[in-house]
Amino acid sequence: MSFDYNKARATAKKLIEKFGQPGIFVKKGNSGGYDSSGNVIAPQPDVTISGTVTPLLRYKQSEIDGESVLSTDSYVFFHSSTAPAIGMMITINSQQFRVIDLKTLDSVDDINIYRKLQLRK
Repeated sequence: MSFDYNKARATAKKLIEKFGQPGIFVKKGNSGGYDSSGNVIAPQPDVTISGTVTPLLRYKQSEIDGESVLSTDSYVFFHSSTAPAIGMMITINSQQFRVIDLKTLDSVDDINIYRKLQLRK
């Protein structure tokens, strides 16, 4: 019997929605202008990705290496049809965090089970 990825996705979604809240990841756009060489920069709107985000979770002491994972880093699980990108920002508990790393669990048929996002202030 093969593993049921759709069932695993449904379970992950249920848990994220049970413990999570609505959340929005934002990549700030720009108003256009010129770069340092005088080339035109086209205006870009903000990019937002809405979904459900879990509360901040702390890394285990054994996962903290002082380089890729700092003691002040946290992570969340996020459910949405679109994945946030590294560098996007989210506000949780009135504090802003930036996405440092993104780990996904996907099946070979491209069914996303979950997204784990490493966040840093």
